[in-house]
Amino acid sequence: MQNKSGFTTNNSPKVSVVMQHFIVALVKDVIICSKDFESSKKHLKAYCDNEKLSYSLLEYNLNLFFELLEDYRKTNNFVLYRFLKLQARFCFIDEDMFGLLQIALPEMDSFDENQDSGAYANKTTGFKLAVHNAGIVGGHLIGLL
Repeated sequence: MQNKSGFTTNNSPKVSVVMQHFIVALVKDVIICSKDFESSKKHLKAYCDNEKLSYSLLEYNLNLFFELLEDYRKTNNFVLYRFLKLQARFCFIDEDMFGLLQIALPEMDSFDENQDSGAYANKTTGFKLAVHNAGIVGGHLIGLL
């Protein structure tokens, strides 16, 4: 019996390798060379039109990536690093391409493997919540914990 449900198919948009390399080059320019993201938007829009992608959604995801990166650089927090890697996927940057961005891993002194970054299980729901610096991150919602 075949399952014809739409939930079993992967509906995420696909991009060409050329587009992936362009996005990584754009992100590297912004990160390493401190190039302004605004100046690259015209080229990004042309690539999106060519690939039939939503430019506004990709622009939103890239802006969120850059904001997370800025916060991560300020705090060097392991949880933010994991969110940064997750957000990179929404920008069509896979695990291998993420390594090319030269984003330093967080200091392992501040992260204790046994404590799981301050994760606590909620006794009523069974969900895990990461509590760090008096903030709560719902990592269970997106599969990080």
